[in-house]
This record gives sequence, structure tokens and C-alpha cells, in this order.
Amino acid sequence: MKENQVLNIEQDFALVLTASIDIKGMPKAYPTVAEQRQEDYYNSVKYYINNQPRIQKIIFIENSGWPLDRVKEAVADNPYDKTIEFISLDCNDFPREFGKGYGESLLIEKGLFKSNLINTVNHFAKITGRIYLKNMTQVLESTKENYDCLCDYKDQGWRIKKILGKKDVSPYCDTRFLVFSQNFYEHTIKPLHQKHEKGCFYLETRFYQAIKTVEGQHKVIYRFAIEPDFQGIAGHFGGKNYSSKKERAKFMIRSLTRKLIPMLHL
Repeated sequence: MKENQVLNIEQDFALVLTASIDIKGMPKAYPTVAEQRQEDYYNSVKYYINNQPRIQKIIFIENSGWPLDRVKEAVADNPYDKTIEFISLDCNDFPREFGKGYGESLLIEKGLFKSNLINTVNHFAKITGRIYLKNMTQVLESTKENYDCLCDYKDQGWRIKKILGKKDVSPYCDTRFLVFSQNFYEHTIKPLHQKHEKGCFYLETRFYQAIKTVEGQHKVIYRFAIEPDFQGIAGHFGGKNYSSKKERAKFMIRSLTRKLIPMLHL
């Protein structure tokens, strides 16, 4: 993408949905039943096919070797004639102590290596495959300049949590949805899990640290212009419902804060 050229969403952008149907004993993953997760992914793929018409290229990557016949049924109705690629991997056998973040990073690396569709775009977004970003197109459209990385830092609110007594809190990057140029991914993001040797790979923290480090070398936009509107059930926190009254209230507060006090990163 040339300097000052806005991303061509229809042609130069792909949406990567990450999926793990059989969690194979991964701690803290929700839900645990493979058939339920399969239906969640089916519904998610169906949503992105039938909505967000400007997003024309979708890559679905699953890492447990589970048959994808049911998920592929979501393509039966494709009103916007989108191009959908399904990639099946069997790489969910890494040490469980590495955590979900490591598994997702490994999935992206191996999935993109097998993908043909990724070779037709300059940028791709990674989204957690079981949730919906209702205003994804608006988030992309609201960015009026070129970039190597578009993400959402959460690097201030953690201080409040620490004051309130929460331990093990630190600045992080929201990894539910973020966008990379292919070059930025290859040189900044991809090496992170490849170098990991022991302990839990905390995706949000590791991505934040890596992106923060190269802000002066690459064009990084570290705050979305509008509040992302996530819907569905989280894969952690015991299945937090983003559509609940509590979470909708948080969304409204954060939306207002982002408009009135944009330098406050909650």
C-alpha cells in the first residue's frame, strides 16, 4: 500500500478467523464441548458471509484437525459472492502450559503458510473466530491513512486495576481484532511465538510489547477511531457474554470516553 493511500478493503484485505474446535484439554478455554464450539464457528462464518459486504475475502483456519463439513455449510448462502477459504490444521498438541495465545499464534503462522487467498492481499485482520465485530467495516473505514499495524492499546486502565488491588496486571493490546500488513506480521509478530520456550505465552502482552517497540520504525495506529462493538460469547472468563446488560453498559461508557477523552486508553 502506497504512502497516504487508504486500504482498499474489497481487494487488498482479508479477514482471518481463528478456530479451535477440539480444545484437547486446554485450561480455561470456554466452552469445552467440541460440538458446541463447532456450531459457534458455523454461526460466526455465516455472519461474516451475510454481513459486512465490503469484506470480500475470508480465511477460516482451524487447528485441531476436526472435520470442517458443518462449518463449510455456512457458505451455502453467499449473497455478496465472497471468496471463502477453509484451512484445516492439526497443530493443537503443543504443551498446554504455553496457553491459548501460543496456540493461536501457531495457528496463524501455519494457516497463512497453507493459504492461497492470503497471497492476493496486502493486509489481513485476525479476529477470534467465535465472536462478532458488528462494526468491523466502520472501524476499518474510519482509518483514513495507510498503516502497517492497526490495533487497540489498553495501556492505561490497568493502572486503575492495580490501585484497586488486582495483581498481575500490565499494559496490553486487544487481540480480539487487529490488522497487520504482511511485512509487519512477518518481521514483528510471527517471530514472537517461534522464540517461545517455556511458560505461558500471553498473547495480549507479547503483542503489545512487540508493537510498542517498533512504533518508530513502522506506521502503527494504536487506537481505533471508534469503539469496537463485539458481540457473542468470550472464550475465557467462564464465557462472558458481550451482549449482556453489563457488557453493553461498558460499551456505551467506553464509546463516550473514546469520543470525549480520546487520549484515555481504557
